[in-house]
Amino acid sequence: MKILVVSTVYNSTPPVGYGGIQRVVHYLTEALVRAGHEVVLMAPPRSWCSGRTVHVDAYDPERAWTAVKGEGDLLSEEPLYEAMKSFLETEKVDVIHDWSFQNLYVRRHPENFPFVVSTCIPPAPGYQRDNLVACSDAHARLIGGTTRYVHYGLPLRDWPYRTAKTAPPIHIAKIARFKAQHLALLASMRSGSDLVLAGNVENPRYFNWIIRPLLALNRHARYIGEIRGTEAHLLEARALVQTPRWFDCFPFVVLEALASATPVIALSAGGVPEQVRHGETGFLCQGIGDLAEAFDRLGEIDPAACRADAEARFSDAVMAANYVRLYEQARAGERW
Repeated sequence: MKILVVSTVYNSTPPVGYGGIQRVVHYLTEALVRAGHEVVLMAPPRSWCSGRTVHVDAYDPERAWTAVKGEGDLLSEEPLYEAMKSFLETEKVDVIHDWSFQNLYVRRHPENFPFVVSTCIPPAPGYQRDNLVACSDAHARLIGGTTRYVHYGLPLRDWPYRTAKTAPPIHIAKIARFKAQHLALLASMRSGSDLVLAGNVENPRYFNWIIRPLLALNRHARYIGEIRGTEAHLLEARALVQTPRWFDCFPFVVLEALASATPVIALSAGGVPEQVRHGETGFLCQGIGDLAEAFDRLGEIDPAACRADAEARFSDAVMAANYVRLYEQARAGERW
């Protein structure tokens, strides 16, 4: 099958620095190539895949977005549309897999080629797309309609893991109210358990007025700032802690933890319950009391079970196979 994979325009694929969704797209393209498909990746400069890459030169990979916070952050996708239009006037593909935000080509020319559209964020009011694929069942139900979903996967053949853990639990996320590090700190204080906070400060007021005072009170916790990559920390940590106070569709760092054989302590929100098996690969919590209890019960979780579950459910090969099934349905003329 010849597949045109259209990545986002906000970073290169794979990303320079932060870029969770661009990593997902890269893992997918590589898995599709290994499965024998002809893959063309369309993405900003510095992007690459083991198939063929078409660069959209209008986008600057030196300016990588860590988040799109409002309309003022949105880039025009007209240059991407023009690049797709020009490419598809001279080359035919069996299916288009569009990860962009605005999906201009498939919306303007829905009959030209079979297509699927992937989304990784909670929907804006009025958001509608044909052949839409979410990243979790909870995400699909939030969008509504006939939205389908495919879980993300990791290249586990190359992913290191360690079952002997020697470092304290770690909370990895940008420092912001919706990541709610204060809940993790309060749970650490209640249980008397050590905790490491890692992440860039996105909200200085939250950090200075809430997190700093709690760190001063909590002799078990420390802040290590922004980290370069999660791998080294997750290999050693006794657990990953996540306390989202918004709808986190399918947090990538949770998959990275399980792949590293690291249990997960998390608030049961968004797509997290589809990632963590309560009592087997971690604990799903409802508040500070549950979080504190989970710290105390970490010894009940076998790190090897975390890695085994990741291999069974969250490999790049599984992700690619699930997407190929949707490609085939789109090629057969199905619309959802």
